[in-house]
Amino acid sequence: MDSITSALANLAADKGGIYGSLVYIRSEMAKKNGGLKEFREYGGIRILSRLLQQVNPKITSLVLSILGDYSMNSECREELLNYGILKDLSFIMKNINVDSIHYRIFRLIANLAKSEAHIPTMYKHNIHGITIQILSNTDSDITRYTAIRALRKMWENSSKIGCSEMLKLQAVKIISDSLKSECKEIVMAVLRAQTAILYRVLELKHAKNSLDTVVQILGNSEQKSIDNICILMRLLPERPLVSKIIYAMCKIRDALGYLHQSRLIVQITEILKKEDNYYLTLSMCLLLQCPLNRIRFVSIEDWQSLFLGLITSTNHTYIDIAINTLPHFQYCTVTIKKMVEKGLIPMLIKLLSLYVKTNKMPHMCPLEMKTKSLDSSIFVSCASPTTTYDHDASPIWTPPKDDNIATDSHSPYYSPVCESFDIESVNADDSKSDVSDFEEKDDEIVEHSSLEEITVCKIIQFLTHVMYIEKVVLLMVDKYVWETILDYMQYIEHGHNNSNALKILEFITREVLNLNSILTDELILTTHRRLCRPIHELESCNYCTIRNKLGMRIIKNAQSFSSKFGEGMMTGIMDEPDTPDTKLKLKILVSVHVPIVIQSDPKLLILLLSRYKVYYILCNIIKDDQNPSFDDAIGALIALFDKVKITFKKSGIQYCETRDCHKSIVQKETTVTLQLDDGTLINANKSLLSLKSPMFEAMFRSGGFKEAYQNTIRLNDVSSDCIKSFLLLLEVYCDCLLPENINVLLELITITDQYMLNELSEKLILFMINSISVDNCDIIYGWAKDFGHQLKLGASVDLDVIKYLFSSNSRFPDRVKTIKKISKSSYGQLFIEDLTTLIKSGLSSIITFDDKISIFYLNKLQSGLD
Repeated sequence: MDSITSALANLAADKGGIYGSLVYIRSEMAKKNGGLKEFREYGGIRILSRLLQQVNPKITSLVLSILGDYSMNSECREELLNYGILKDLSFIMKNINVDSIHYRIFRLIANLAKSEAHIPTMYKHNIHGITIQILSNTDSDITRYTAIRALRKMWENSSKIGCSEMLKLQAVKIISDSLKSECKEIVMAVLRAQTAILYRVLELKHAKNSLDTVVQILGNSEQKSIDNICILMRLLPERPLVSKIIYAMCKIRDALGYLHQSRLIVQITEILKKEDNYYLTLSMCLLLQCPLNRIRFVSIEDWQSLFLGLITSTNHTYIDIAINTLPHFQYCTVTIKKMVEKGLIPMLIKLLSLYVKTNKMPHMCPLEMKTKSLDSSIFVSCASPTTTYDHDASPIWTPPKDDNIATDSHSPYYSPVCESFDIESVNADDSKSDVSDFEEKDDEIVEHSSLEEITVCKIIQFLTHVMYIEKVVLLMVDKYVWETILDYMQYIEHGHNNSNALKILEFITREVLNLNSILTDELILTTHRRLCRPIHELESCNYCTIRNKLGMRIIKNAQSFSSKFGEGMMTGIMDEPDTPDTKLKLKILVSVHVPIVIQSDPKLLILLLSRYKVYYILCNIIKDDQNPSFDDAIGALIALFDKVKITFKKSGIQYCETRDCHKSIVQKETTVTLQLDDGTLINANKSLLSLKSPMFEAMFRSGGFKEAYQNTIRLNDVSSDCIKSFLLLLEVYCDCLLPENINVLLELITITDQYMLNELSEKLILFMINSISVDNCDIIYGWAKDFGHQLKLGASVDLDVIKYLFSSNSRFPDRVKTIKKISKSSYGQLFIEDLTTLIKSGLSSIITFDDKISIFYLNKLQSGLD
């Protein structure tokens, strides 16, 4: 024979030499690149299929070997299926009980099973059932090896119904029974098969088969499951694949209770105490979702160190899954207490702090940001999950690559009846299967470089739950804890929406035993400084508005200060002598806290402000612009204004829309020249001046004053800008004609009063009050004290300035800066007097007329001016 074609022709002619022709074809197909093509073109499949019907085991075995090589090509597999090869294979397996034939059939079946379209036909001819039966009865290692592999390949591409059928026939159990074999190749084949089987049932559509699969792998009794777990654990040092099998079983939620009886959690912890194992660590955390496993786990010696070590690990995947596991312990008070004693709370707070540091958003308050409508439901919503915990934190895992452990059937020394493992190496495992053949992917489980947002939310949620446990809330009253939670709410996007973070602070402030620490560590004061003192105007910054509301809500929850315990603590501090310095510092702390934290008890508020001299101390702080507590005192007084509902209200005046009223003014004839102190000459009209102003009318009346006969009149103590604006306003009044300079506007009000233009003066005062801002408050206040108090409408301008400073939504730093300017000016004492007047008026509005004690102390309220 000189070619595959001639060999096939000899077989087709049936002239004898069948065995030799088959050996030639087999060897030539292995050598020549075009051998497969030549074999197909001459109809090799048709010829060999006919030979399968012979009863000679040697011929059948050799034909199966050739078809096994041929089936590694996808097109060839389709051709085999079309020739009804599966029906022939089913017949042979049923009627010929020869291991050399069986293992070649299983090799061929494994190759055919790569094509998902062939699987239904295999089930139709009961290939799976016969294979399972042969596997359970054979003593041949090579037959068991190839049968296990064939069943694995069939399972990988079977539907849910197909897998269920195999489970009914105990396929997984029979495969797993071979794990006790002394043959390493068979053991490895079983591990690969278990991995593929578990991988398949982890898919959602196969979930129904998951528990039955685990039961068949481990056995249907407690002792069998313990024995099989022990076998797997003994294999672990040399077979890392075992850890993935265990991990896959632990991912099946329905199996967690069943895994408890196998004592798997004990076996895992014994290994983890000695060495780090990635998949076993994840498996332990998954097992702890089950209460039975948790009970067994907490009975293990030094379990706290083992579990808490995951939280302090540098591996963020360990941290994530440990945090996901923590909520399952939250209803076991004893267990949580033991973990808290080992430092659980500081560990979680440290993780939260690191997350904030890594993910902090530095530019939360762009000045150009416009205020958006704030939905209160969004503001209080919880960003973290509330009841359910999804522990499938790790991505889908895939089984490992199958090693090539079979032997070469193309050897010239090949014997078709030899049962050695040195028979075939070119087999289905060598092919590039389009079906997953245990290829491990690099991204099997993504190791996170930092904590995930969902993990941080679960930390906060867990802390919220454990706050109910005795003494835990006392451990949380720590400045580092408080500021970490504030950092999260202030600097993490959507952190302010996390109602659980808010609950943590609420728990801390409600506990009366925490009051002393809250006061001395300045927790409430820190909150007020960071959240309630906006760096931008609230109308122009959404984030400042949100944080201000958040801060006020946190402070509002500090109701324990109004309790009898809180009252006693604060009054006790205020009754102490002012020395040493530590006592005075405590008094100042109490003073800057009182207006902020006393929310709904007017009697206590007035008592502390007056009898215990809180207001006196606040005023003394304001008098000293260098006092380190100056900003805190201003914040306290702002809170006091808010509490007694003292607000600054603008007048309802209409503003010019066109802003071009100057165009409508007709120039009058010059009949008089006004000479100012700086020598400036301004032309005017006597008739207009006389018509508008009683003072000018008297001045220009004949026989009255000398100015009636002069063409140039001198005006003292008035600027040119002011008199120019004045002359325009005599023609027509409009706000678009008013000077932008506040000093000129105030001067204009002054001269309109002097010139007896009362109506114009009132309009200007109303406009000026509406123009009050942090940039001009000090100027307006000085003017009000020097001149404004003499005017009918200007008598309360000084109080309007104070109302604006302490009740507007202006930037807090600007308000402090302006108040400092006024307090250190010559008007400083007057400023505090006016402030006291407003405070007394406001406090009187929140007490009842029959509350004699509060009225008595209110009348004795001191402003710190002595």
